[in-house]
Amino acid sequence: MNLFIELLVAGSIAGAKVGIAALGFALIFYTTREMHFAFGAVSVAAAYPCYWVIKALGEGPLVALMGLTAACAVAVLFSIALHKYVYLRLRSVLPVVMASLGVSLIVENVVQIIAGPDIQVVSYPALLTIVEIGPVRLRVLEIGVLVLFVVIAVVIDVFMNHTRLGQGLGATMDDPEMAELVGVRTSRMRIGAYAAGAALGALSGVVMLIDTGLKPANGFSLLLYALIITIVGRGSLRSVAIWSILFGVIRSLWAWQFSADLQELAVFALMVAYLVSRDAWDRYQFNRIRPLTRPLPPPEPGVNPQGS
Repeated sequence: MNLFIELLVAGSIAGAKVGIAALGFALIFYTTREMHFAFGAVSVAAAYPCYWVIKALGEGPLVALMGLTAACAVAVLFSIALHKYVYLRLRSVLPVVMASLGVSLIVENVVQIIAGPDIQVVSYPALLTIVEIGPVRLRVLEIGVLVLFVVIAVVIDVFMNHTRLGQGLGATMDDPEMAELVGVRTSRMRIGAYAAGAALGALSGVVMLIDTGLKPANGFSLLLYALIITIVGRGSLRSVAIWSILFGVIRSLWAWQFSADLQELAVFALMVAYLVSRDAWDRYQFNRIRPLTRPLPPPEPGVNPQGS
């Protein structure tokens, strides 16, 4: 039983690490409908300024905050520029996808040329301290990441449902044309979504830098997990947060009984099965509640249908 609890907790923490990036990618995609495949590469690249700031100025908490600010600023400015000056000019889906993939490759290779392919790690001994909570032993860093993810998810949920700006963003996600008609400035909403999503991506990259280390090639796996969770979320940021935790838990429990090499395959198969069953259920519900349209009976002979 203790092992099962440990796996649940470990899976939840792994899901929270991915979930921060997934919320950022989902925020961008749900608002703009742009396949921003450069998200992972930009998130990882943005963490390198944080690494350079910390290595240059020391490892104090204030320096770490400066490094995080630099990472978020780089990610936000680059992502907004990419949206305004590249994606909007391409307009259609396929050119945007191709451009984002090209940008992803360019960013990854430029970072690799500048920083090298080796893993870079920033170590804070205080964050590596082990804390025992019942049968579970966790690092302070892992507890902080889980709490941070929960706080981010709750703040986003409250913002989307209880603020006027959040409701405008939700309207842009649901129906941008109608949102424009009722006075929502959808162009600003899209830029805001890119800014918030890029900042969350940079935060995820910094967590990776402190936790397991960072290398330029990490951007692809970060994008892949965020993309899958976003698709399964089906337009709901709340669902994205829930699926992020489930993603980590499923991977953790699978490794308990089966080969760890097949973790991703198992998760992907379960998510595809969920999407197929959910789509079938939605179609069943639609056909069930759809009103029956029966043709009117033909008028009787000698009767004027106009009543005159």
